[in-house]
Amino acid sequence: MDFYDDYSAYMPIDQMKMEDGYPQDYQREECPHLLKCPSCGQDSVKFIKE
Repeated sequence: MDFYDDYSAYMPIDQMKMEDGYPQDYQREECPHLLKCPSCGQDSVKFIKE
């Protein structure tokens, strides 16, 4: 969510979850994390339980 915009790091997490493009993360109490493979450079989003 810190990559969302310049001020997202200062917004409450629950508020950001309502706008982050992942409709179920708030209800499931998960946080999306952006991961990048060091070998091929491919990005993926993984959800981590809070």
